[in-house]
Amino acid sequence: MADFKQFAASSNGDNWYLGTRDDATSVVRHKGNPASGGHETEMRIEEFLLLRPFSPEQAALIEFLDAGVDQQDQSSLDSSSL
Repeated sequence: MADFKQFAASSNGDNWYLGTRDDATSVVRHKGNPASGGHETEMRIEEFLLLRPFSPEQAALIEFLDAGVDQQDQSSLDSSSL
């Protein structure tokens, strides 16, 4: 999971990560808490957004993605002003 970034964690110990698979597909990885067996599942971002509407995890992903876009925009501004 080295190239996966955590974007959400629940109070029960579940964690959600955003990353890219070897085939260049962007995915959300869910890792269940140890008490539930710690199982991991992956799905494409689009699927995650459709299957988890209005969840705290969805809100966290949208915020995380928005922050990444803002950082890219700032990087473009910084490099273009050189």
